[in-house]
Amino acid sequence: ELAPRLAMDFGYFRRWYGNFTIVDNRAVGPTDFTTYSITAPVDARLQQSGQVIGGLYEVNANKVGAVDNYTTFADNFGEQIEHWNGFDLTINARPGNGIVLQGGLSTGRTSLDNCDLRDKLPEITLPPGGVAIAQQNCHSDTNFLTQYKFLGTYLLPKIDVQFAATLQSTPGPEIPANYTVTSGQTPSGSLPLSGGFRTINVNLVGKEYSEHINQLDFRVAKIFRFGRTRTSVNFDLANVLNSNMANGIFTFYGPRWQNPTGILDPRLFKLSGSFDF
Repeated sequence: ELAPRLAMDFGYFRRWYGNFTIVDNRAVGPTDFTTYSITAPVDARLQQSGQVIGGLYEVNANKVGAVDNYTTFADNFGEQIEHWNGFDLTINARPGNGIVLQGGLSTGRTSLDNCDLRDKLPEITLPPGGVAIAQQNCHSDTNFLTQYKFLGTYLLPKIDVQFAATLQSTPGPEIPANYTVTSGQTPSGSLPLSGGFRTINVNLVGKEYSEHINQLDFRVAKIFRFGRTRTSVNFDLANVLNSNMANGIFTFYGPRWQNPTGILDPRLFKLSGSFDF
């Protein structure tokens, strides 16, 4: 309690994960792979525009198709890290006269690291159909992804009509740039991956996210009281500002990169009721 009718709640959280499993292809070892580099396309939207991206792996020709997979714990080979650190902050105020105010934020970041593993098990950087992990991306820290929420309610006591509004701002979708590397871009001119895949995807950016998605909702409720019961008739208006911000984007680098694949639902209204006894 900061003052009469004014309170704050704060919490810090740390989560760390363990017991990761990996698939060790015992038919190959680190010496059975060749490292190579590619040059990222020139594009002002890319973090690594025109730069050399190194630390990609290609299995040597004499080991193509050699498979003896064994699933085991990652810590048998090295350290793998996934940590999350964050905090929540909420402030509640009840100044009286039917007014309630609340607001706050929730933020956190994720840290990932498998650099130790990738040096001993290069095959884990070649996920069939997945995204290859370049040397400079084996450790990553996201930005602090922050969500803001504010709400307020006001009750007109004489007529028992309640007004409420909610404003929330959430991080936008992640913006990877999955670039398809073809066989001609590898040292041998071929890309012998397990499963017969002839291409591999490389993310050309780090952990980036698009702008925050903001949404404002509004409610008006008429309250009827009969003895010990309470009936409420509600009118809700969602996405009052009719925002069309993207909540999904096309993630493969090319002409459609960052094109929206989904947007917020348009402004809509809803009638509802509740009966408490």
